[in-house]
Amino acid sequence: MTNKHSDELTAMRSGLPSYEKKVRWELADLRREKDELERELSVLRNNLSAAENQVRVVQSSAAYRIGILIINSRSIRGLIRLPWRLYKIFLEFRRNRSIVTDNLSKGIEALSVPEDNRADFKRVWVGAADNMANSEVPFTITNNIAEAVVIAPGLHGTLVFSLPFANDIPPFDLSREATVTIAEVTERGERNTQEIRGPVSGYLGCHAFLGDSPLALLFAYQAEAGSPEANSVIVRISFSEDDDSDVAMQLPALRCRTYTPGISVVLPSYMGIKTLGRCLESLRTQSLSSDAFEVIVILNGPDDGTEDWLLGYINENPTFNLKIIKSSLLGASNARNRGVEAASREYITFIDDDDYVSPNYLEALLDASASEQMALATVLDVDGAGLECDNRINQQLRNAQSYSSCSYNDVSSVLTMNACKSLPTFLAAQLKYDVNMKSGEDVCFFSRYLGRYSPRLNLQPVVANATYYRVLSENSVSRKPPSFAFNVEERLAVIQSIDSCLPFVGDSYKRGFLTSKISAQSNYVRTYLESHRDEIARYATMLQGTPIISEYDRKIAASLSEVMVYSYCFAPYLDTAGIVMAKRIQALGQPVDVVCNSMDGIRKVDRRLDHITAGLVGRKIVMKGRPSFSGWPEIKQFAVEANKAVENLEKSRAPYKEIYSRAMWVASHFAAALHKLRQPEVFWRAEFSDPILKDVQGADREMTLDTAWLKRAGFHDALKRKGITPPDTDNLFAWGETLAYALADEIVFTNSNQLSYMLGYCDLPSETIEDVRKRSVVSHHPTLPALFYDIAEPEYEVDESCINIGYFGSFYATRGLGEVFRALDDVVRDGAGKIKLHVFTTNGQEATREASALSLSDHIVVNEYVGFYDFLALTNKFDCLLVGDANTKGLKAINPYLPSKLSDYLGSNSSIWALCEKGSVLDGIANNDSTGRMVVSYCDDHASHVMALKLIQERLYS
Repeated sequence: MTNKHSDELTAMRSGLPSYEKKVRWELADLRREKDELERELSVLRNNLSAAENQVRVVQSSAAYRIGILIINSRSIRGLIRLPWRLYKIFLEFRRNRSIVTDNLSKGIEALSVPEDNRADFKRVWVGAADNMANSEVPFTITNNIAEAVVIAPGLHGTLVFSLPFANDIPPFDLSREATVTIAEVTERGERNTQEIRGPVSGYLGCHAFLGDSPLALLFAYQAEAGSPEANSVIVRISFSEDDDSDVAMQLPALRCRTYTPGISVVLPSYMGIKTLGRCLESLRTQSLSSDAFEVIVILNGPDDGTEDWLLGYINENPTFNLKIIKSSLLGASNARNRGVEAASREYITFIDDDDYVSPNYLEALLDASASEQMALATVLDVDGAGLECDNRINQQLRNAQSYSSCSYNDVSSVLTMNACKSLPTFLAAQLKYDVNMKSGEDVCFFSRYLGRYSPRLNLQPVVANATYYRVLSENSVSRKPPSFAFNVEERLAVIQSIDSCLPFVGDSYKRGFLTSKISAQSNYVRTYLESHRDEIARYATMLQGTPIISEYDRKIAASLSEVMVYSYCFAPYLDTAGIVMAKRIQALGQPVDVVCNSMDGIRKVDRRLDHITAGLVGRKIVMKGRPSFSGWPEIKQFAVEANKAVENLEKSRAPYKEIYSRAMWVASHFAAALHKLRQPEVFWRAEFSDPILKDVQGADREMTLDTAWLKRAGFHDALKRKGITPPDTDNLFAWGETLAYALADEIVFTNSNQLSYMLGYCDLPSETIEDVRKRSVVSHHPTLPALFYDIAEPEYEVDESCINIGYFGSFYATRGLGEVFRALDDVVRDGAGKIKLHVFTTNGQEATREASALSLSDHIVVNEYVGFYDFLALTNKFDCLLVGDANTKGLKAINPYLPSKLSDYLGSNSSIWALCEKGSVLDGIANNDSTGRMVVSYCDDHASHVMALKLIQERLYS
C-alpha cells in the first residue's frame, strides 16, 4: 500500500524487529500521545476557522433587518424612503463588520485527512481484530514478497483477511510502499486477480472509532458468483525493492474467514420468552429461502426458560437456521457484538426480540444489499393495543422515495437506529458497539459507521413495503421519564463518542451529518436543563477538562444563558485577568454569554483554556478593536460597539437578567455601565480584581477621557438620579470606579483589605460609600477542581534527593526574590540540606544575576514562564510552592492585594510557603491555615525566611 500523503505518513507507526521490545512499547506510548496532539490540533484549527469568519452575527442581523424593511415598505411613502433606509443599514454594517465577531457557530475543520474516493471494499482497513477466523496461514517469503495460499474449495461469498497488530503496533511500517494482490487459483492457474494499493484507511484516529479494541489490518475479496473451479486463493504482499528483506519476514500469519452469500439476523434477548415467539415466527415465515439467512439469538440475561424454549422451537422447525449463543455479559451492546462476531453471511441486520417484520422483509433487504450500500426498509410503530402507527421516520422514508438521490440528511432519523437496515458484515465487524453505554449505543455505532465508510442508500425495500414493526413499550426511549442520568449523562456519552471522531472525518458532508446527530442528542440535554437549572453546574463539571470539537456545549449554554459577561480580556488569551474571569464563571456554575476584545498581538493563546468554562459559555462575541489598557478611544469603542452587539443579540432572545463585569481592564466596567443605562432593571455585578485608580506605588494612574461623551451618554443624569454629584475629573480610572460604585447592584472585591483601601480613598460622600459597602461582597479568586491539574504533562524533572521549591511569577519593585535568595544562601552555608529553588519567570536574567552574585547557581534553576496548564501540572511536582505579597510598606496604609497564584496553589497537593507582609490578607490566610500546608515568613525579616526554610526541611524529612 503506497501512502503518498504526508499527513497520514506522520501518523503511521512502524513495526520493529521483535528483539527491540523496549522500542515497540515506547512507540505505542508515542502513538497514544500523537492521537491526543491531533485532537488538540483540530481544536486549534477550529478556532482559526472562527477567526476567519468574523461577521457572522452582524451579517445575519443585517439580512433580517433588510427583509423586514422590504416587507413593511408596501406604501408609496415606504418605497420612497426604502433606498435611504437600506443605505443606512449598509453604512452601519460596513462600520461594524471589522469590529465584532460571534464565534458561537464555527465550522468544524478536520485534520488533514487525505481525500480517498476508493470503494470501501477496495481498501485495506485498520479495524477491530477478527477473533473468529476460519483459518490461519503462515507466509512464505520470496524476494521480499510474502505469499500465503488459503484453501477455499468451491469459493463463493466474501473472504476477509486480517493481519493482527502486536501490542498496538502494526505488523509492518504502514508508510512503506506495499501492494496487496489477491487471486483465485484453479487447475488452469490464477484468475480474477485484484490489487489493492495504499494508503491504509482508518488508522488516523482509529481509537476514536474503535475504542480500545485490539487492532488488525483487514481487507476483503469478493468471489464472483459461481466459482466452483477455484480451490484456493493466493494472497501476496509485496514491498518495494528498496525495503529491507526482513520486512516481509516479520509478518504474522494471515488469518481468513468466509462470509457466505445471504443475510445474518442478530437478535439480542434479555428475558424475552414472552416476546420471542412472535418475532421468530415473523422470521420463520419469510419469503426468502431459509438457506439464504440465519438467525442468531444471543441470550444475555438470567435464565427465564428462554433457552429451553428455543431448543424446543429448533426441534419443531428443523429447517429454520437458528443459532443460540449464551453470553455471561449483560447489555444489548455486548450481545450485538457477540452476534456480529458469530455472523457467517455477507450481510447483516439487527432485530430486537419484542419487534417483528413483514414476510418480505429479509428478501427485500437482501435484494437491495451490496458491498457499497446500506439498504433501508419501512418502520412502523405498534402501540400497546397492537395498533400500527405512522411516525416521522417513515415519513422521511416515503418522501425520500421521490428524490433522484437520497442523502443521509434526507433520512437522518432512520440511519442511526438498529432497526430496518442491512449492511456488509465485513464493514460492520470492524466496529464495536460501546458496551459502557446505557442507551444510544445504536446512534453511536451507526454514526461512526457512516463517518468511517461511504455507503450509498438503497430504498427499494421501502418501495416493496418491506416493514419493520417496532413495538412501543414503557421502556422505549421516547417514553423515558426525564432524568439527569438519561437526558444528560447518557446523552453526553453518545455525544462525546461521536464528537471525538469529527477531526478524523475528512468529508464535510459527513461531518455535517455527524454534527446533526450531536445536535439531536444535545436537544435532550438542553430540554432537561431548561427545567432543572439547578443541575447545570453538575452538567458542566462533566465537560470541563474534556476536548470538545463540535462546540455542542456552546449551543446548549447559549440557549440557557441569562447572564452577559463583559470581560475585555478573556480566555483563551494567556492573561491572568481573563483566566480568573473564566475561573469565576466555572465557580458560579451558570451559563453565560461573553463579550470580550481580541488581544491578538499582545497576548498568546492557549485554546485549552476554553476547557475551564466548558458547558457554561454560550455566545462569545469578540470585538476586533485595537487592545488597550488605558487608551480612551479604544475603551470607548469597545463599550459602544459591545453594547450594540448585545442589543442586536437581544432582538432574537429575551433580555439578559444579569450582567457581570470584571476589571483590571477598565473597559469591561464602561461597557457594563452602558448596558445598565440601556436596561436599568438588569442586575449588574461588578468585580474589581485590584484597585484601578491607584497603582502599586499608591499613586493615581493618569489617563484622560472625554467627559462630554459621558454626559451625552447619560452617565451624568444617571449619577444625579442616584443623588451623586458627577466627579469633577477627567481621570479615566476614577470614572471607572465611580460608575461601578454608583450603578452596580453588587460590587465584588477579592479581599477585605482591598474593599477598605478602595473605599478609603474614594471621593464619594460618606453616605454613598456606606451604601456601596452594603452592596459589596468579598470573594477570593476561585480554585479550579483537581482534574485541571492533570490536563498537561510537562516534561520537567526534579531531583528527588533535594527539597524542591517552586516559584511562578515576575519580579517587580514591590515583589522580588532577593531576600529569599539570601535566606537560601544562609541555609546552604549551614549545610542544613539540599534545597533547590525552581523559578519560572518572564524576566529570568534578573533571577540568574542575583543567584550568581550569591554563588547559588547550583541551588536555583531559572526557567522560562510556562502556560497556564503546564503551570498547574508543575505545582504538583514540587515539595513546596512559594507565593509572595507585594511589599506596600510605606506606600499604602494597608496591603490591598492578594496574589492570585495562591488560589492555584491551593488546588495542588504541595505545601505552600507564604512570604507575607504583616497584616495582609495572605498573612491572615496563612496563620489561620488548619491543614498544616502553609509556612509563613515576613517581608524584610531575614530570620523568619531562614526559619521557614528550616521548617520546610523538618516537615518534609520528618
